[in-house]
Amino acid sequence: MLMISEFPLLVFTTLAGLAAGSYTMSAIFPVGQEGKRAWLFPLVCGLLLAAGLVGLPMHLEHPERMLIALSNPGAMIAQEAYWSIGFGVILVADFIVSKVKGKSPRALRVVGAVAGLGLMCVMANAYFVSSAVAPWAAWQTFPLFIVGDLAMGAALCGLMEKPLFEKGSFFGAAVALDALFAVAAGLEAAYFAGLGLDVVPFIVALVVAAGGGIVGTVLARRGKPAATSMAALAFACVLVGVVVARYAFYAAGSM
Repeated sequence: MLMISEFPLLVFTTLAGLAAGSYTMSAIFPVGQEGKRAWLFPLVCGLLLAAGLVGLPMHLEHPERMLIALSNPGAMIAQEAYWSIGFGVILVADFIVSKVKGKSPRALRVVGAVAGLGLMCVMANAYFVSSAVAPWAAWQTFPLFIVGDLAMGAALCGLMEKPLFEKGSFFGAAVALDALFAVAAGLEAAYFAGLGLDVVPFIVALVVAAGGGIVGTVLARRGKPAATSMAALAFACVLVGVVVARYAFYAAGSM
């Protein structure tokens, strides 16, 4: 995979989006809210967010400019940082409470889900308002990013809390999100085709995410051949699909 100038943004939106999508899904389908390892899920989400945030200052080439960007509330990079910080504070609070009490407060998960959803919307909007970059400034950007984040999030929740696959509601939601991401990638492909841009990566993304993600989810529910391995397969396929689609999205903006 060739390096692109927006690679730091790819890292940020993928990892931060995965954290936000996972935590948002956990408010609906509880993951590790009780027990000795209740702290693990918020820790994982926090680490993903922290790793992703490294991409923001790296995108500016001169990291010290991040402080200047933060002083301009109207800048999209500043809004992404504000929402990330707010979401991160909630993750830290969840980690501390879960570590001390062995239980994650339901209310905290709900508040965190709102913050996570807000972050996902802000990240997508940052490209939607980029009127100078035609491939980005389209409504298809919203489902590509937001549905992708939720699909990744559902897959990670299933990987970390495998009994979720036994719940019909979670199974249905995970399959639906994989299918919806395939639709989002297809819509983006149609839009790119209209601009005369390469659509192959989006086709690959929808096939991998929908095909591998759904198959892995179905097999994880059945427990054959191994629930853990199939949950990992579902997560890997959705993650790869999202990364391939976003790489093509960012590459178009580099032209």
